[in-house]
Amino acid sequence: MNELFRLFHKQVKERISKYIRFYSFGEDSIRYDFYHTALNFYNLKPTDLILEQAIPQTQFTEKKRDKKNQKQGRHKDKPEYDLRIDANSSLKNGILAEFAFFRQTEISNSQDRTARHGKLLNEIHRLALLKHFNNQDNNPIYKDFTNYKCLLICVTDSEMINYGRNERGRKAEPIQKEYQLSEEYLADFPDTIRKAIDEKFSKQIKKFNIIPTAKLIFEQNEIANNETPNWVTWIWEVDFKNKKTTANTVYN
Repeated sequence: MNELFRLFHKQVKERISKYIRFYSFGEDSIRYDFYHTALNFYNLKPTDLILEQAIPQTQFTEKKRDKKNQKQGRHKDKPEYDLRIDANSSLKNGILAEFAFFRQTEISNSQDRTARHGKLLNEIHRLALLKHFNNQDNNPIYKDFTNYKCLLICVTDSEMINYGRNERGRKAEPIQKEYQLSEEYLADFPDTIRKAIDEKFSKQIKKFNIIPTAKLIFEQNEIANNETPNWVTWIWEVDFKNKKTTANTVYN
């Protein structure tokens, strides 16, 4: 997949070069760049992709009011995942992806960067739950996701590149190349980061007795110039460990 990632980074670079200012666009544009790159690279059809599909209810704690109201559309108690790519004829494994786009803006100095780090940890939880989903109930809407590649894709500039380095205090926990989000591991993070992990995900992680993991598998930096800042593409592959065996799930 490294070539796919490289081409995706190139497309983001073209977007940044066109609009000059790094924050002229948002996360949806980055998401478009990835699935457009995947369509071309794997010669897929648009119907091979699903955007913003609800997470299977078995993977998060459903609230009583949801059962009563059966609300449709976006709702904070019915979480979604960003992108699913199913192309059995072109890919050995499907792809599940979540995206994060952090950029320095005119007001970002007054915003909480620890929450941005917390967002990454939250998405690792979300993807680990999807990776764990094996569709034992034969739900026709979903597949067995255990053989999917689960990717956390982040594009950022100086807002997060050097975050947590050469700074004092527990709030300055740097971005990691590897995460193993056990309760003991998370205890070393400040509350401002841990509170960004949605309770409905952390509860299910405990219920299934698993530990979300993530490993950085792609990193490409672009140096600053007169028009654009230093920026980077980070891609982690997300998986999980079973607390009982601490063994990684195995790809077929």
